[in-house]
Amino acid sequence: MTPELRTELEQALRSNDGQLGMVFKLLECGSPTNSELVEGGAAANPGAAAHLRTSVRAILDGTLPTAPTIATKTRSSIGGLLRDYDEMSSETRAYLENLRGKLETIATDGVAIKQEDLGLELASRNLEKSLEKLPGVYVYTLPSFYRTVQKSDPERFWLKIGKTDRVAGVRVGEQMRATGLPEDPWIARVYRHGVKSTKEIETEFHKLLEAAGHNRATGKHSGRDWYATNLEFLDAIARVLGCTTATNEPPTSL
Repeated sequence: MTPELRTELEQALRSNDGQLGMVFKLLECGSPTNSELVEGGAAANPGAAAHLRTSVRAILDGTLPTAPTIATKTRSSIGGLLRDYDEMSSETRAYLENLRGKLETIATDGVAIKQEDLGLELASRNLEKSLEKLPGVYVYTLPSFYRTVQKSDPERFWLKIGKTDRVAGVRVGEQMRATGLPEDPWIARVYRHGVKSTKEIETEFHKLLEAAGHNRATGKHSGRDWYATNLEFLDAIARVLGCTTATNEPPTSL
């Protein structure tokens, strides 16, 4: 990488108005920890901070993640830079397009996807075990959904936000058997509130998602309560509502 190319990449990151740009600017100020990135408002949680840090490292150093899910997120971050930075030279654009192509290969690698799915399934089961007799508003998706971004917004994925008054894992398992989902669902979050009921919290989540334009699925056979959104936005809602959060983060690498 030439000094000129790196300088332009840094400028593109510095000019980014999203969380990617915020993370880069905080990293410039002294390589903070993931928790410090969260405290600085650059990410909703340490897992999200780690993913954004991975994107910055990939863009500046060419160090690519090996986990398909994270490769998808990093590819999306690069797509955002290509879309939003109008002053990009042809050399820089070609460099980023090349990185994006390599990430596409990682994101669609069948062997790596199977390995990652096993890890997500294990983490999901561990989360279920922690939920015995504790109701909550849960978020789940299918592994393939989480690797497929929305064309209208590359930062969003299909996630289901529902509630249970029993064990969240039991409720999700019942839905899987009833609807014949093609994959085992990955439970990503469970939100709880010390005072409000799960019904109240679920309703507030849905209202805030729709108010922010995070669209609900409208297909005749799509099922209820599926939204095109992301975990970072859901975590932000949870903080506003005063919820506690149980998390299941995808790996940063394999």
